[in-house]
Amino acid sequence: TFVDPSSTSIKNNDVINVLLIGETGVGKSTFINAFINYLTFPTLEQAQSNKPLVAIPVSFIITTGENFEEHTVKFGDSNDLNNEDFQHPGQSVTQHCKSYVIHLDYNDKRTLRIIDTPGFGDTRGINQDDLNMQHIFEYINDLTHLNAICILLKPNVSRLNNYFKTCLTQLLDVLGPNVSQNIMFCFTNTRSTFYTPGNTAPLLKTKLSSLPIKNIPFNKENTFCFDSESFRYLVAVQNTIQFNVEEKQEYETGWLNSVNESNRFLTYIRKQLNTYSLRNNWQSIRYAQIQIKHMIRPILESMRNILRNLILCSIDPLTNKFIKLCPRALDRPSAFCASCKRDPFQLKNFWISPDDAHDFQSKCSTCSCVSDQHSSIDYILSYDNLNSSSNEEQNKMTNLLDQLSCASIDFAHFLMNNISRSIKEDPFRMGLKRIIREEKQICEDHESNQLNLCLVQELEKLLITYEDQMKKKPSNEKQENLQFIYERIEAICKHSIIHGQMIAIHQQREKCKDNHHEIEITQNSISQKIYLSTEC
Repeated sequence: TFVDPSSTSIKNNDVINVLLIGETGVGKSTFINAFINYLTFPTLEQAQSNKPLVAIPVSFIITTGENFEEHTVKFGDSNDLNNEDFQHPGQSVTQHCKSYVIHLDYNDKRTLRIIDTPGFGDTRGINQDDLNMQHIFEYINDLTHLNAICILLKPNVSRLNNYFKTCLTQLLDVLGPNVSQNIMFCFTNTRSTFYTPGNTAPLLKTKLSSLPIKNIPFNKENTFCFDSESFRYLVAVQNTIQFNVEEKQEYETGWLNSVNESNRFLTYIRKQLNTYSLRNNWQSIRYAQIQIKHMIRPILESMRNILRNLILCSIDPLTNKFIKLCPRALDRPSAFCASCKRDPFQLKNFWISPDDAHDFQSKCSTCSCVSDQHSSIDYILSYDNLNSSSNEEQNKMTNLLDQLSCASIDFAHFLMNNISRSIKEDPFRMGLKRIIREEKQICEDHESNQLNLCLVQELEKLLITYEDQMKKKPSNEKQENLQFIYERIEAICKHSIIHGQMIAIHQQREKCKDNHHEIEITQNSISQKIYLSTEC
């Protein structure tokens, strides 16, 4: 059952975080909808006397009667449809990670956050699976802890997806081997296998035994068998689809079993599992990659602005007036459009293109340009005057520019040599070339452009030096040890010009999680968002 969230203070220690992963088509979104209803209605009769609680839009076909009549049932909140794609079979229906926060009526008043994720085994290929995993890692990177990793499976499958092993291996690599003790297994549609894993069990044991980590538990205690069909029955009945008495009795039994498993699921997490901190000292290549990718824009924008200020120093060595970056976090998923024109403004005789953030999720809602012309952003930059001692500031800026240049080479080399499929081109080099194009466009559009011409020249010198240094690093040489990269990341993030932008990135991700990628579930908020339709 639910309690009023306004009466509950949600702190990190009060939240049970459950990461839900599974193959494309296994039914993660349906499982979440069903799970919410199992927690709310102890019997199917009680559920039928109310409206089903629907947190995620779902579409399915159900057959009834002796002639196997097909009924298509679609339901859910139309506002959430941009995260669910039912039009491409074999592709993951869930497009992005999204959290569902359930306020539990337990004495400790804890809150359950179930994190729905894109499925693996996507028909678009292993590159898409890698991108989905990268998105999952970036999403949980903003959490402080995990309580459980729930692997969702179907019973009686003839084979497990080849990416299943890769997925688990990557999770253990990123989170550390100790998280293996927080792994659970949930099976859907188990009515046909008498509420057991069926033939999937021996296949799963074989896969687990082939992993580098050998002690992942798989037993009755951490395995849970549900019947999602009973939830589908509930929704179908609401759509006036008829069932016979025998079918109804089977669904009632499935509902009761699923309610018992749901309660056992929560009890196991709350009483048997230790909270797994994501702020431990475990180091991984994937985590370093995530951190570096977040740092690309802050580093490049810092280098561009340092060059602006050094040009001001070269024109007037006695100047104490410089340009300061002022990052501001965005409150929704946004992107730059490379095709849309921006109107530059002048500051210290530099023309500067303003950050024009477009609302962007699966497509842009601001312009009609194609998606590949857009690049996601977490914050926008404004600019202010900075007063400082010229000689002291110039030395600091020169030293910092050298540090950022060297760090970008180390980081790019690390990305290119360790994550081959998801990083096809050097993102630092691409970013530098994009900035040069922006400055050249400004020079073409404005006649009084002397300082911007100087900036283009300095940026091009920077690019040439960068490319030369990258060529000197052997392409087959593994990057310096991981400890070095972690220390490099920490050192660069301490610089105030970088630190301010990194804070803005974190703030934006928190805002987007709260406003766009997280839903708090109550009986009232869900029951008011039912949109059901039936096609026969």
